[in-house]
Amino acid sequence: MMDSLSKMTALVVGGSGGIGKSISEHLAGECGRLVVHGGHGSPAFDEFARALREKSGGRTEIETLVQDFGTGFCGIGSSEIARKAAESDILVVCYGPFLQKKLDEMDAGDWIKAALHDYALPGILLSAALPKMVARKFGRILLFGGTGTAHRTEFFTNAAYAGAKTGVGTIVESTAASYARFGITCNAILPGFTKTQYTEKIDAVLDAKMPLGRQISADSVADAALFLLKNPDANGVLLRLDRGWSPAF
Repeated sequence: MMDSLSKMTALVVGGSGGIGKSISEHLAGECGRLVVHGGHGSPAFDEFARALREKSGGRTEIETLVQDFGTGFCGIGSSEIARKAAESDILVVCYGPFLQKKLDEMDAGDWIKAALHDYALPGILLSAALPKMVARKFGRILLFGGTGTAHRTEFFTNAAYAGAKTGVGTIVESTAASYARFGITCNAILPGFTKTQYTEKIDAVLDAKMPLGRQISADSVADAALFLLKNPDANGVLLRLDRGWSPAF
């Protein structure tokens, strides 16, 4: 049986752009309250929030939250976004900047960025959300891995990013095993190359790397996200959404 999200509060981290934007659009009208995080305030973000309110038809209270993770992680455990995570019934962390560098090209800052943004951040927010989810005996957590990070393997040009995203899988499976008895599910989507406003300059290159010669659509990822968030039987899933992609393509 699929759960109704109509009385739930959802936080979508990285929900103003890319895959996160599509997930925010899919949640508008589904949940009772939706907090959409973006890295920067802008007229475009304000317009997106207005469009979400219109789409929800009054069924979902829409709130925006601006926090730039690029300014550092000092105090993030007591920040507004951590407080919003602690209040949420549904936590979706889409944010996770891609880093493509060979190991001999990496500097200390690159390693710290990959570790903090792609691994520690989802962990910090998950840990903030869990106590009240346990108390309510309900919680839905959705994180994001990377293309080809369902298991440990070698990466030649993005090992730091892939290592962090592979670690996210360990967080997901550990959370599912530890907290299932409290009615909490934790899953991750591992999308193939996905077409968003951020890929416009390299769409042709990414299309050529994917089976069928085209990228995954952001709406396809959002459909999968809603399935995982609504289905209480899906727990500890690392969902490859990549048409069977392999480095051979």
